[in-house]
Amino acid sequence: MKPQMTPEIRSALDKHPVGPVRIDGDTGGGPVYLVRLDDIANLQTLVDSRVGEALSEADEDIAAGRIVEWNPDAMKRLGRERFSGSDQG
Repeated sequence: MKPQMTPEIRSALDKHPVGPVRIDGDTGGGPVYLVRLDDIANLQTLVDSRVGEALSEADEDIAAGRIVEWNPDAMKRLGRERFSGSDQG
């Protein structure tokens, strides 16, 4: 199956030259999005950039000593203490 470019789809792409284009229709599964190949490449670059920023922030937190060892029992205890002190009514 090779979908055809309809005048409506071309018009939607022309009106939105960047980013995904939402197409509502009778697909039964919700809206469909058209994404250009260039937008996919740009999306990967954006994701890579955000992951890099998050890793840099984590490195800064580690270097500054703003991390603690994960301790599930201590987290549960803290949650129970907070819940027991809250208004349960």
